[in-house]
Amino acid sequence: MSLLLMVLALLGALVVLGGGGLVLDRLLREVEGRRGPPRDDGGPGGPGDRVGPGEGGYTVLEGADREGGRASPDVPAPTLARVRELLALGRGVEAVRVMRDETGMDQHTARDAVEDVRRGRLG
Repeated sequence: MSLLLMVLALLGALVVLGGGGLVLDRLLREVEGRRGPPRDDGGPGGPGDRVGPGEGGYTVLEGADREGGRASPDVPAPTLARVRELLALGRGVEAVRVMRDETGMDQHTARDAVEDVRRGRLG
């Protein structure tokens, strides 16, 4: 009987800790204003340690990007060149404005596109 109580207490603790982790993750996502899986920011493991798209049992949707299933936007070459130039000068806010103005994207999509250019995933 004592062993059964210990096992039940251990299972209960795992449920509470797991649920708390899920709640904390959801709260952090809301605070950071993002959706979907955590972004790869080159943290301690580095980008090379992560499982790539289509690996690890995940299905890659044709024409979709790996974050949130959004497709890569079609950006004209001159706009990409201007955005790269602004990023090299450390003017990220202006790069987002140029992306938004020259492509008609909304603010969020333009910011994501500029981040994709910064990380080499676009253009």
